[in-house]
Amino acid sequence: MKLSSRERVEAAVEFREPDRVPLFEQGIAPNIASEILGRKAYTGCGGLGHVETVELVLEGKRDFLVERMCRDLVELHRVLELDMIRPPLVPSRDSRGPRRAGDYTYVYENEELGFTYVYRYNPFSKTYSLVDSTIRRIGIPAIEKLVEHMEDSPISYDESEFEAMEFIMDEVGEEMYVVGHGGIGVPMEPPWMVAMVRRPDLVERYLDQQLRRTMELIRLEHRIGVDMILGGGDLATTRGPVYSPMLFRRLLLPRLRRLVDFCHELGLKYIFRTDGDVWPIADLLFSESGVDGFGEIDAQAGMDLGELRKRFPNLILWGNVDCAYTLVMGPEEKVVRETIDCIRKAAPGGGYILGSSNTIHPNVKTRFFLKMLETAKRYGRYPISIP
Repeated sequence: MKLSSRERVEAAVEFREPDRVPLFEQGIAPNIASEILGRKAYTGCGGLGHVETVELVLEGKRDFLVERMCRDLVELHRVLELDMIRPPLVPSRDSRGPRRAGDYTYVYENEELGFTYVYRYNPFSKTYSLVDSTIRRIGIPAIEKLVEHMEDSPISYDESEFEAMEFIMDEVGEEMYVVGHGGIGVPMEPPWMVAMVRRPDLVERYLDQQLRRTMELIRLEHRIGVDMILGGGDLATTRGPVYSPMLFRRLLLPRLRRLVDFCHELGLKYIFRTDGDVWPIADLLFSESGVDGFGEIDAQAGMDLGELRKRFPNLILWGNVDCAYTLVMGPEEKVVRETIDCIRKAAPGGGYILGSSNTIHPNVKTRFFLKMLETAKRYGRYPISIP
């Protein structure tokens, strides 16, 4: 019996076998979306999407951006038959955006702190990256000033930031599984890495304030009606986590556990997303924290689905089709092989959602992305019978 997208995901996350493996991407770049829909599409993902968002806000077209992004995301998910959708948080109505500082360079300013953050778009790699900041220049004293400001400031979200979430919930909430935001972690920037070692007390204070803000965000998302929180945050490279197990246990684990408990009190599952190699902290991250699932799952970093399923049989798994190389370079035969391998290793018995190992970023080839989805729909039907 064919299930609706919502029914399909509900079965999978409860470790029941649906009709086929659910499909989900946390982001699809606008150039990919435009090629699929056959017209200009705004989806706000990846470097190109960030630049489009910034430029439209600077041009006073924020409302146009929000409306088009909502409609384009809904149409794209329906065309691709994806089962889960993650609405973006959008710039508030009174957002002025950054200021331009030359071609593809934008400066974000926190006037209360006197901090600046400089981002630059690279049209060759299609990435949008932090290239300079007050914290990079000053280091720990700037982090201390930031933490003190967070401790002294009330938690405030503008209702207009949730306009896309409310629109998409109204539009597809009964049709698809709607995923919210709720990250926690230490920025993977050199000054923060130094602070973790030299001033772990300061990093703990930062995480405490981040936890407060994230819990309020999740409370507001729950009020809107999201079904699950996709949170976590990058904490590893392909060579391993940025935390030692000792630092992870001291700094992140207690706050993550409180966050997960808070989600469970609201009836929400919490999926921790990060790429990179997290095997050295896997037991802490996937068992002791209480998280319900793990997403992205970086195959290039050695995060093997079969080993994860064996060691953590009750962990919801999402992702693992390599978007760093396979979905960029192909060939199609490799895309098919990786997709089938993911299904074979993780899908039997439910608990698996197929997707890329991060996002469908601007450098992914559309034909390889579509081949992944086509393969999943063909081989991901239950009962799974891949040898």
